[in-house]
Amino acid sequence: MNLGYLLILLAFTHLYVAACSHSPNYNADPQETEALHYAIASLSDNVKEKEAEALSTLLISSTMELANEYRMASPPRYHNLLVHLSIRDRGLCCHWAEDLRLRINKFSSQTLNIDWLVTKHGDLLEHNSIVIFAADTTWKKGIVYDPWRASGQPYWVLVEDDKFIWKRHPLSGDWEQLLCK
Repeated sequence: MNLGYLLILLAFTHLYVAACSHSPNYNADPQETEALHYAIASLSDNVKEKEAEALSTLLISSTMELANEYRMASPPRYHNLLVHLSIRDRGLCCHWAEDLRLRINKFSSQTLNIDWLVTKHGDLLEHNSIVIFAADTTWKKGIVYDPWRASGQPYWVLVEDDKFIWKRHPLSGDWEQLLCK
């Protein structure tokens, strides 16, 4: 048997076994919910406490549900490989943005807005996320909420402090057209 063929077979066997065996059970952490609540409430003096609390609870619980549903593997680029090899169905960064947005759609707020951001749009390294921002500011003063980056764990950072250079997705607001492909 050809050594190259054997190595490829061994690599795919390892990927398959690892993909099937790695399925942690994520649970919400009340301290993370409280920290996110505080971060959202701090976006503006006009943000209503109850709205910040409700949104943080919804985001953290949705993150845990999606992480379990996606059976997230770590690191995130490895999980992407599993999706592209059809070993996992969902869990790309755009799936996270799409599914979180759909769950947040039920959230009604007078003082908070949510939008879809993208960096390196159309590039092989394109990355998508959602942003939460106060209604009296712009998304550039908001919080990027990106659990993909932490393999299904809650992760957020101020837009201005993030390593990525974000833009609103070109189809942002046209939610029927803006779907992960």
